[in-house]
Amino acid sequence: MLIRKTLVAIGANALCLAAMAPVGAQNEAPFTIRKPPDGATVREKVRITVPLASIPEGGYIAYAVDGQFRVALAPTAEMRKELRQNQEFVFVWDTKAPIKVRGGVTSEVPKDGQHELSATLYAPKEGQLGGSIPMQTSSVKVTLANKIAGTDPGPIRLRYAFQDGSNRTYQRDGNVAIVVGLTQGMQGSSDQELVGQRSNLLVAVEDKYENGNAIVRNKLTKLAVRQGGQETTFPADQLPKSLYQELTPTGEVKYQNETVSFEQFAELGIPVDTTINLPMLPRQSVRVGDKWQSEKREKLDIPGTPPNKQPEVVLTSTLEGIEWEGGYPTAKIHQAYDSSKGGFKLASVVVGSVDVENPTVTYERDIYLAYKSGTLVKINRTITIVGKTTQQFGAAAGANAGLGAGSGGGMLGGMPGGLMGSMGGGAMPGMRGGMAGAAGGMPSGGRAGGAGRGPAGGGGRRGGGMAGG
Repeated sequence: MLIRKTLVAIGANALCLAAMAPVGAQNEAPFTIRKPPDGATVREKVRITVPLASIPEGGYIAYAVDGQFRVALAPTAEMRKELRQNQEFVFVWDTKAPIKVRGGVTSEVPKDGQHELSATLYAPKEGQLGGSIPMQTSSVKVTLANKIAGTDPGPIRLRYAFQDGSNRTYQRDGNVAIVVGLTQGMQGSSDQELVGQRSNLLVAVEDKYENGNAIVRNKLTKLAVRQGGQETTFPADQLPKSLYQELTPTGEVKYQNETVSFEQFAELGIPVDTTINLPMLPRQSVRVGDKWQSEKREKLDIPGTPPNKQPEVVLTSTLEGIEWEGGYPTAKIHQAYDSSKGGFKLASVVVGSVDVENPTVTYERDIYLAYKSGTLVKINRTITIVGKTTQQFGAAAGANAGLGAGSGGGMLGGMPGGLMGSMGGGAMPGMRGGMAGAAGGMPSGGRAGGAGRGPAGGGGRRGGGMAGG
């Protein structure tokens, strides 16, 4: 039997491409980037706008950051039909979303500092069917400042705050994909998704104790699964019932009414969970730059493995700094684990329905906590698994395969590679891309957060990390 090396990576990626419209207004405005202005200081999600009327019929815009192509977008027919004076065409640059390094296969988040944003206008070739040519390019230079420079709050106690009676809805995104570039024999230029999921998680604080502990209800209210390019939404009566937990301000589960196990989803390799799985916070006060080991083992999030069978490991945490996330000044905590440096040894692990033998697991998680209000705003996480498999991928047999799986977003309005949510009237922000983050103080209502791979407050927009909404 032929054995192929396999690399498995967990991550979350999102791309939005509007359909090109066959009709619309002719070029009625000069093509230029209106916002942000040249020399501006920006952070988080940056709106790059050009006049909608400057895009000719059948035209589109290609956006790049530091000369690296990001996305091509065209106005929809509805946009052109409802064209108003000075209307803008918008692309949102998510400065927290990791992108692949040019010439490599790894992904990185843009660093603070100066970046060049460019937009190139393409128009159809005259007298020809199909094809387009570049007409104009507009560019501006901006300074990215996600980190709050010069901020050192001193020793801080990182804690979750539970508001009695609060209800929050979290949005999460996750996927399992073959990573092109790490896989021998794979053809194509983009990662190949095997399975993905989008879900909403209701988190309600039912009771609050004097010691800060809280009884929290977790309820999966929506689940949509993508497989083979098709998305299926599960009826509400087929989703798991509510799970009740007693949680401490550091995230420890003191009690829950039943064991979490969703074999039916795990067998499909779908990264589904009905709990927030709050990251454990240190009992002691910490300062920027401090490192610590988790006091109790924490579960990994390997798609295809049931929650009650997930490996439990000790994570190394670092308080990297104070930075903006979801409009909140947050403490950014980076957590890491590498099984090649000691820890659990598994004969095999199932990742997205693929059996990987002799796996080596590395785990990376970024947590954004609004430390003043005790709100989890965002979580981004990535799991990389290297091992062997007998399964074939792509057009070529006998190839090394790379698998990527992610659950997204950040907390706060939704947790990439994370859980993400929104914050606002009475809701805990959500998680995205992994698990999107949750918002501090656990406000109600709110906007959704964003990748990876978080919970979000009700009535918000999607985002990454753990956030409300």
